[in-house]
Amino acid sequence: MRPIDICSAVLVSTGNRALREPSKTRWDAVEELMGLRLRYHSPFESRVTLVDPGGEHLSFEEWLENRPSPSARLWLAPFPPGGASDPTLASLDPELRDAIGNGSLGFLLYSDGQRIERFVPREVQPLLHDIAGPQLHAFILSRKNASGLTELLARELNLGLESLEAYLSARSPHEMQDIVERFMSTGAMVEYASSGEAPPDPSDVESWNAFFSPSPGTSSLSFEFLYAGSGSEQDLELDLASARESLTNALEAMRDFSQKQGLRSWSKLFRRALLRLSLEPQPLEDLSELLLLNGLPSPSIQLALCAAASDVFGGIGAWNDLDFPGEAGDTYRSLSARLLSALRTALRASLNSSAL
Repeated sequence: MRPIDICSAVLVSTGNRALREPSKTRWDAVEELMGLRLRYHSPFESRVTLVDPGGEHLSFEEWLENRPSPSARLWLAPFPPGGASDPTLASLDPELRDAIGNGSLGFLLYSDGQRIERFVPREVQPLLHDIAGPQLHAFILSRKNASGLTELLARELNLGLESLEAYLSARSPHEMQDIVERFMSTGAMVEYASSGEAPPDPSDVESWNAFFSPSPGTSSLSFEFLYAGSGSEQDLELDLASARESLTNALEAMRDFSQKQGLRSWSKLFRRALLRLSLEPQPLEDLSELLLLNGLPSPSIQLALCAAASDVFGGIGAWNDLDFPGEAGDTYRSLSARLLSALRTALRASLNSSAL
């Protein structure tokens, strides 16, 4: 499973537990297990936020608390068959369509019996520098060669000196990333060149490096769920038995095909994935422990674990990196598409059982 799919699994299973049985929700345990910040006050750098229709960013717990309703539930629903190019999504802005195009499990749907909202998940890489425009301007003015640095940055940005402060104060955090990088590459040379042949003062170097050091957690992937308008429950996958049968048949076909092609390691992988459907779930893996924490029944956990173990699709060295000639190639492509569809349906159906 991709990180964004794991995050969706966390939200649906934990959110439904919080909506149905708030006193039994193990927020601390889930956050610790997955290394995700689901609440506003949490120590983890990888955060999860939901973006409301008005553009407000809320922690997952805050978002849930703003939707009190006895019938409220969270669901995973598939993206439209056409993906980002589906005509029903034409009204969405490019940012949302791009997130849909990079998706896997599908929409996160919220339903309270009266309204249904859909949210598109996307991965978010944190900004490298947590430096606002006014902070950068104040830092420059505090340096020994403030005038030289001010002139440098104004020239770099094609601005007059009198416009620099106002320009910086109006820049967004994303716009500041490029400005900071451009200033760092030239500003240090200008500042330390002004000291002549003498080496730069160690305290000056230390304060410079401390100010421009990357923000904490810049290597931690975060997740956003973007509001994408009203949704529909018609396409929800809730039939656990049907999803189990489809995934079983797809895995058996893949196992047999691998054996016929002499791919022993792949045959073993598909056989072991099938075993997940009969083994009693144990808290030995993050996904199984998460679903056990959130009270999912064993058949649902078994199906989720089988689906996760069946996900052999990726980059170099993955199942979809193979190639076969002639009729075998046609069979390979057909079976691969069948397995991919079956495992995604199985994941959605198993996670949606947390709402029942």
